[in-house]
Amino acid sequence: MPNSAQLAEIRHTDLVFPEQTNHQGSYFGGAALAEMDKVAFLIAARHARRPFVTASCDRVDFRNPAYVGNMIELTGQVRMVGRHSMVVDVELAVEDMRTGERLICTRGAFTMVAADRKDNPERLPPSPDSKPDFAPSPAGSARTLQLVFPGDTNHLGQLFGGNAMSLMGKAAYIAAARHTRTDVGMAASEKIDFIAPTNVGELMDVSAQVVSVGKTSLQVKVRAEAEDLMSGDRRLVGEADYVMVAIDEAGKPTRAKALT
Repeated sequence: MPNSAQLAEIRHTDLVFPEQTNHQGSYFGGAALAEMDKVAFLIAARHARRPFVTASCDRVDFRNPAYVGNMIELTGQVRMVGRHSMVVDVELAVEDMRTGERLICTRGAFTMVAADRKDNPERLPPSPDSKPDFAPSPAGSARTLQLVFPGDTNHLGQLFGGNAMSLMGKAAYIAAARHTRTDVGMAASEKIDFIAPTNVGELMDVSAQVVSVGKTSLQVKVRAEAEDLMSGDRRLVGEADYVMVAIDEAGKPTRAKALT
């Protein structure tokens, strides 16, 4: 699971699904920009603990494509801070789940403006002295971030349990596939405990880690925390244990890479 230093950064992993691709089968640029904008917002809100809107995005050059089944990983940092705005640099990398080959897909700079600047005249906090580590996250791990919107919630304004389970299952899949570098399937969901609700407007931070490996199976632990972006308060909202099975090209169980 991430330590306190890792939790202090914004790092988001996800999978490229068919509905996110263009007619050529590569990751649609609009989908990439939407994910980058989300990460820029999270970084800005985390830095200042205030609401933000996107004012502009500098030129974004797409260097390498991402394809269906690839993993994408987004990271970012505050580059410059003004009185009521800041510039956030965001990087999107693509990783081949089979080979582990990793390439920079695109980078962009987003100008974020405090949405409450008319009512709150205080200056934004200065740029942080420390910079996050843009190195790839360890194989056998995954971290998925999700902002909870009204459409994701039940009638109480809390994240719907099915959506939470989907996020936790996706994180487990990514962690297992990155470890063994084969396709994987879910063999069992041994435990899912929902400890507290995640409310609309909050960040759900899901981390997954491969903790043990058998002949063909992998045990993955998943932890979900909710964060109030305006106050910084975090709480544990869910835990789960999954059994994933390594699968070969014929769809049969195959030997999983040992845990070292």
